[in-house]
Amino acid sequence: MELLVLIEVLHFICIHGLITIHVKPLDGTAVYGDASYTIECTLSGTGAKTWLWSKSSITGGTTTTISTGGKYSIVMYSSATNITINNIVEEDEQDYFCQAIITVGLDIQTRSRLIVNGGLPLVVISPTDADVLQGQSQLITCTVIGEPAAVAIDWYFTPHGSDRQQKLSLLNTERYSGGNTLTPSLTILNFQSSDNGNYVCVATNAVGRSSSTYCALRFISAFIITASLKTHSTIEGDSIVTILCEVSGTPRAIKWDWTKTSVNGNKVEVIAQKTNNAKRQVINSATNPNLNIYSVTENDEGIYKCRANNGKRQVMSRPVILVVLEASIRRAPGEPETSRSLAFQAGIPVILSCSSSGGNPPPSVIWLRDDIVVSSGTNTSTIGNTTTTNLTFATTANDDHEVYECQVDNGFLRRPQVKTTYLTFEPSNNLPDQPQITGSHFYDVGDTVTLSCRSIGGNPLPSVNWLRDDNVLTNGIRKYTDSGVTTTTLTLTVSLEDHLEVFECQVDNGVLQKPLSSTTHIELYLAPKVPILTGPSNLISGSSGTWTCFSINGYPAPTISMRIQDKYYTKNLIILQSYDVIDRSYTVTGTLSLAPSSDKNGQNLCCDVSYLFNNKVPQSVCIRLTINDKEEQSIIVYVVIGFVALLLLFVLIIAIVCYRNGPSELFKLAFSGVQLVSSILCINTQLYVLPFYFSRKSESQQITISNQCESTGSREQRNRDRVYYGLDPNQKEEMRVYNIPREDDDYNHYMTIPGDLHNTYFQPISESS
Repeated sequence: MELLVLIEVLHFICIHGLITIHVKPLDGTAVYGDASYTIECTLSGTGAKTWLWSKSSITGGTTTTISTGGKYSIVMYSSATNITINNIVEEDEQDYFCQAIITVGLDIQTRSRLIVNGGLPLVVISPTDADVLQGQSQLITCTVIGEPAAVAIDWYFTPHGSDRQQKLSLLNTERYSGGNTLTPSLTILNFQSSDNGNYVCVATNAVGRSSSTYCALRFISAFIITASLKTHSTIEGDSIVTILCEVSGTPRAIKWDWTKTSVNGNKVEVIAQKTNNAKRQVINSATNPNLNIYSVTENDEGIYKCRANNGKRQVMSRPVILVVLEASIRRAPGEPETSRSLAFQAGIPVILSCSSSGGNPPPSVIWLRDDIVVSSGTNTSTIGNTTTTNLTFATTANDDHEVYECQVDNGFLRRPQVKTTYLTFEPSNNLPDQPQITGSHFYDVGDTVTLSCRSIGGNPLPSVNWLRDDNVLTNGIRKYTDSGVTTTTLTLTVSLEDHLEVFECQVDNGVLQKPLSSTTHIELYLAPKVPILTGPSNLISGSSGTWTCFSINGYPAPTISMRIQDKYYTKNLIILQSYDVIDRSYTVTGTLSLAPSSDKNGQNLCCDVSYLFNNKVPQSVCIRLTINDKEEQSIIVYVVIGFVALLLLFVLIIAIVCYRNGPSELFKLAFSGVQLVSSILCINTQLYVLPFYFSRKSESQQITISNQCESTGSREQRNRDRVYYGLDPNQKEEMRVYNIPREDDDYNHYMTIPGDLHNTYFQPISESS
């Protein structure tokens, strides 16, 4: 059978000649996602009875017959055929075989290879991260590489601190703008903290979707640093002065410090972060790294700058000139006086003036608009004890009904004092008058105080409110209106918390752009604590002693005088004053150095502390003096020493004799000897044995050592004195306190010298009598 088939094939070839088959393309390419790909197959020399198409993997393997329909379309002719592959995908990358069946036992085939290019696109984003300043616009570019080409671009955003991804809409043109599928990009407009996070570009092609890595955008706001006013005044001897520093911005500061430059510029010093010692402290705060300077001296005067770094930028404040004034008594600045309300024309310059008198140290006087300090166009001058700041500017239509605020502050009160004024195109009955405050400043603790604030006119009538620390007060408030005058009173019982407190009155009827304001303050008379007097009570005639008297927590500063009986000493008396900025009170110290003569024996050395308000009698504390004659003291000392030596010798002899009787007899003898010595030492109610030792001890401890054998003094003097014990629970110490009524004129010859406990200002006061 096979032989017959072979003979028939040879006969067919002899008749038809050479038979060939061709395929086109032999090796072709398509792109993933193409709609179709066609392979043509032709037969020459004869025609085919039928055609077959098949495929197999390029790497080899099973051959599969292809049928027309769906994925494939096959067209057959006698001498040709073609196959169309629809919707090209990666799996279409195959070897395709075209087979022509000519006659029984005779067929011929050829191969066509299809390579499919393309796949998921490669998406690259730029930048990968960036810091974006608040309000700026940020561009993100997206590059798509590969085939088939992208048919869609999408943007996704994940907020910082969240894992929830959200699709961005480029139709939101107020926030975003972008490119197209050929040149994709995203621009975030007016960048805010809510835009802080990760951005992703997603490209879609025929293969599928592909995402970029993320672009991390970090929100930063302007890194700003501000310090205290350009010139900051303090008084020598103040317990503390604080130079303020405020740092704002995102990211927050991670490092901060201060620099100090000497006034002449020759020396620059860095005050490091976390400094905290007896002299200086840098507050450990990323937003308010204030600088505290303790026990102020003239060496603290200089130019200070606050410096901060947030890892991205370093900023430095403008210089703050710290001026240290000579030691003197602090005073609250006078309430600010401002220009009256002005009618103006747009474009015409106006001058607003604000002044304050009587403050020590001189106050800063500044102008604010909308709670922002106005520095441009200001000029400050000081004449006598009055500080004035003028603000000059060209007006615009926006200044109509604008309120300008003047602030006065010298650090003495708990907060600045304020007063407002306003501008208007034309005078109007609709506008309320400036608030007018009545009430005193000085009170005693526990007094019932009534502060009154009123405003005239206004249509509608204004509301008048009292505020403390920017909070509207409701307790103790009474409001009433009479003949177009609106009045609000505040009644309170003052306590220590109200000392040097500032109270603000606000007037508002909604016509002006912000309320009108004026302030007042309260000062309390504070009686100092019972004075403390230290120094020796036993002296040898002609030897010098030093006595120190402390008066603490008084306000205003009390005066100190020192005397022996009724004789006052001023020539060798040094008075120091220090103001505690935290307690808001004074500490006064008087130091008297004197060599009293023997005629002062048995008299009292006293310290008198006078309040000088409300006719208070002085606080007095005294020490009884024992003044021994030098020669008599020496003779007695020698006699006592000799007697004690003989006594000890006697005890030693007896001890040797009694030793034979045993240790118990010896112990009894020794104890009896000690008792005998103790009784001898108490002679004439004075400590005569080693008086120089006890004198040194009393001076070093600054206490009074009383005679422990018996007390002396006249009956009249004892009845007059009130004796205080208890400075040391193990030792009786004597301190005598007097209440001595005196006329105010008796204190006219005294002088106080301000200062502090750590920095002494020596200024002897000439003796007046």
